Amino acid sequence: MNDWRSRFEPRPQGGPPPAPPSPARDGPEQDEGLALDLSVYRPWVLQRGRTRPAMMLDLRRYEPKSGFWTGWAIAYPQLAAVEYVGERMLSLDFGTRKFMLEGDGLRELTERLQQGSVLAIQEYCGAIWPHRPPGPFVSTIRRMGLDNGTPPR
Repeated sequence: MNDWRSRFEPRPQGGPPPAPPSPARDGPEQDEGLALDLSVYRPWVLQRGRTRPAMMLDLRRYEPKSGFWTGWAIAYPQLAAVEYVGERMLSLDFGTRKFMLEGDGLRELTERLQQGSVLAIQEYCGAIWPHRPPGPFVSTIRRMGLDNGTPPR
């Protein structure tokens, strides 16, 4: 009863209906790289073991007042430029949206963004990680052109 003809032929009375076909899976249901472990701060998450390149770049910030993660998910193909000033400032230009990242040790992040291997960038928050870890970190992620959270008119 698993061939396609049996689905179009009338089934005998009282018999069980044919089982639906199993959906074809193109990849994992959930990206394991985006499931963040909050016990250790990681400034960016790299894609590993994926057969397809990342299509979206996730920028994340924690808002201590509300207790929620906020951020942006932006299409990688729209990334027009990555500009940097030393290892402390990085600018991402997505055409109509521009982001400024500040921190320390951002040279590796610049190289990984040029390769298209970064899945997420995460801002450091002292409320979650009270002791700043050694190594690179992102202190702020700001969307440029926003004044108090509203776009310019």
